[in-house]
Amino acid sequence: MAEDTTKNTPEDQTTPDQATPDQASDEETQDDLPANDVQIEDAGTLKKKITITIARERIDAKYDEMFGELSTTAQIPGFRIGRAPKRLIEKRFGKDIGDDVRNSLVGEALGDALENSEFKTVGEPDIDLEKIELPEEGPLSFDLEIEVAPQFDLPDCKGIKVEKPTAEITDEHINSYIDELREGRGTFEDTDKAAKEGDMVVAGAKITGEDIDQADRPGLTLRVAPGQIEGLPLVDLGDALCGKCAGEVVNVSVTAPAAHPNEQWRDKKLDVAITISQVRRHVIPQLDDAFIESIGFGSLEEVRDFVRTRMDYRLKSETQQAMRDQIRKYLLDNIEIDLPEGVVNGHTARLLQRHMVDLLYRGVPREKIDENITQLQADASEQAKIDLKLQFILDKIAEDHDIQVNEAEINARIAQIAAMNNSRPERVRQELQRDGSLEQVAVNIREDKAVDKLLEQAEITEAKVEPAKAEAKKAKKTTKKAVKKAEKTEDKGEEKPKAEKTVKKTVKKTAKKAAKKTKDKTD
Repeated sequence: MAEDTTKNTPEDQTTPDQATPDQASDEETQDDLPANDVQIEDAGTLKKKITITIARERIDAKYDEMFGELSTTAQIPGFRIGRAPKRLIEKRFGKDIGDDVRNSLVGEALGDALENSEFKTVGEPDIDLEKIELPEEGPLSFDLEIEVAPQFDLPDCKGIKVEKPTAEITDEHINSYIDELREGRGTFEDTDKAAKEGDMVVAGAKITGEDIDQADRPGLTLRVAPGQIEGLPLVDLGDALCGKCAGEVVNVSVTAPAAHPNEQWRDKKLDVAITISQVRRHVIPQLDDAFIESIGFGSLEEVRDFVRTRMDYRLKSETQQAMRDQIRKYLLDNIEIDLPEGVVNGHTARLLQRHMVDLLYRGVPREKIDENITQLQADASEQAKIDLKLQFILDKIAEDHDIQVNEAEINARIAQIAAMNNSRPERVRQELQRDGSLEQVAVNIREDKAVDKLLEQAEITEAKVEPAKAEAKKAKKTTKKAVKKAEKTEDKGEEKPKAEKTVKKTVKKTAKKAAKKTKDKTD
């Protein structure tokens, strides 16, 4: 076990010619006190154990300081303020002062130890103040564990090969965007028919599991798509609800995430019984004059002109993001670092928050974000490691290039998010503040600036590609054709298992092909 011993010595905050007589007197008193003894040793991967010993002289000096402050303000019956004897003040306020002395000494000593150390801490120190007892005699000694950031060297990042995707906006792309607008204006109407993709169901859920208390959740509104109930990622929820009618019960099983807010559920297999009370059909409005007027335009041509302008803006944003992703992939592939285990385990909530901001910036509506968050949550541990690794790397790049983020840049990013989601900037800011994502906006901007710094030095070549949405649409059509083909085969007398196998094989092949195309664009 490696061991590192350091001594903390107080540092003057002002030079002698700047200090007042009182300040100079205090500093001279502090200089006469013994320094804290600090012992630092390895306690695991990127984890340090810090043992601090505070001399008795420092403890007594802190007592005198706090009693001195209290003696001028304490109200003791029978005495004017500032005139009560020290023994009476000690008797009345001794316990509270003792706690304040302990907390102050521990806080100061720990702050000095971390400030004077050669490592950068991450997360919160693992320390319980209530378990630290202030001795009546002798020094105060305590220890704690803290995780630290990995230390590593960056490779030469000049001349990274990057492909700049270029694409032309076609009528097909504009039509797809208008379809998105129509879907966004869709309404939900009660139906007696079975639920299908895109519908909503009103339901109640009963959550059970071994050695846990049953949880009933009535009055839920669930989309027929991957989603979540009580923070449980239900990736197969859409498949389970498809084809079900009011009155039916759907059962799904899930393992609760390790970072779930309910400690009793963490890492446990849970059964979720969903009782459907109502199916609501998603009805998309027709592309007619009434719809065009409802979205604030006078003609379909005006709508198409607006969409072309908006798509051009989105395309530029996606092009920049695609190049940034290639830089990020290069960094991940060429830099190996260890990660602090505790930070990884606690990163899930921040991970989801971070990706929500990214999706908003890319123009994904809030109501469509749940599916992406659920996918991330289902594989949170692995994704957290990737994101955390990239975070450490980009933070080092930002530090090396002294990259800062100002309020104007934050406001500009919020305005972009608002424009992409047809909302007001002040409303977006309020939503980000409410869910705790506002700070993450600044982090994302700083990381983007760090990547852009490397892009300035990259070797960029242009590559014409189809927009990802068009490819996804083609893949979807191919999948539907495969399903119909399999259904026809089954109607002709082929065994059902073989027909299902044909569908699964074709769908898998199509998805793999689409994923490869997307990967080839970004790699």
